[in-house]
Amino acid sequence: MIAADVVRAATLALLVVLVVSGSASIAALAITSFVMVSGKAFFDAAAQASLPAIVGREPSTLTRANGRLYAVETVGQSVAGPPLGGLTFAVAPWAPFVLDALSFGLSGTLLSRMPRGEAPQHQAGQSVRAAIREGFVYVLRHRELLALSLAVAGYNVAYNMGFATLVLFVLERLGTGGVGFGLLVATSALGAVVVGWKASSLVRMLGARGAVLAAGGAQALGWVGLSMLSSPWLAAPAFAVLGGATTLVTVAVVSERQAVVPDHMLGRVVSAFRLVGNGLAPVGSVIGGLIAAGAGLRAPLLAAAAFMVVTLCGFQLWRVGHHE
Repeated sequence: MIAADVVRAATLALLVVLVVSGSASIAALAITSFVMVSGKAFFDAAAQASLPAIVGREPSTLTRANGRLYAVETVGQSVAGPPLGGLTFAVAPWAPFVLDALSFGLSGTLLSRMPRGEAPQHQAGQSVRAAIREGFVYVLRHRELLALSLAVAGYNVAYNMGFATLVLFVLERLGTGGVGFGLLVATSALGAVVVGWKASSLVRMLGARGAVLAAGGAQALGWVGLSMLSSPWLAAPAFAVLGGATTLVTVAVVSERQAVVPDHMLGRVVSAFRLVGNGLAPVGSVIGGLIAAGAGLRAPLLAAAAFMVVTLCGFQLWRVGHHE
């Protein structure tokens, strides 16, 4: 995690130099973006693998910790970060990148002050390729984890399908400007924060699989509701539902994975699981854009809802077949 922070901070510092010197380019931004997302992949996998060693594997404790972590993360990424980035960019084009670099430096410093636990035992001298393969094999052989990874993949494809052209739908159908769309996104973040803070009780009541079904159903209802509305005031609750549903499915799945996978496999399984669950998400954006181009801006929302329903039916049939 510290290494990911250091690399990202250094990359952003280099971008600041390029911006200040007038040498920044689209290629530089693309490379920086690649490093940021790659660093997040390493950081998040390690963070999720570390949490059980800190809070234990009791399910309600894991869901409470994950829910609050995701609530705080949502506040930073969707509520505080975007307006702060816009304000600092208005002051100077390099300013938001400086703040971002400093944030990674602060993160790495805080992590370096944490007590180091005992590393889980693993096969000595194992290559990265072998470790990745081991993680995939574990997921493929664990029926419940495989079902959850495919359900998350379907959830993300559906979400991106609806979100791909959502800004155009909001601007044209709901008649809001850019600020209005930003406020609706903030409403989505608010829903995510509320559900994150209450995730432990929700997952305890529904169970991990029940929470996945509930979150998927809520996403489908959110898209259908948005497709029928013409008022931004009425759209706000639908945005909140979409944000809350995403947090619920994330907390439920991450906590379940942490509870059942042993320490020495958890980081590898997280990486493999996320590649399956998140790797197909961009496909949803492409499909959503193609549907909008051919059938209008309302169509991707309905298509996303339909795809989500199909995903939930497949997930439920998988569960029934497994129990039999």
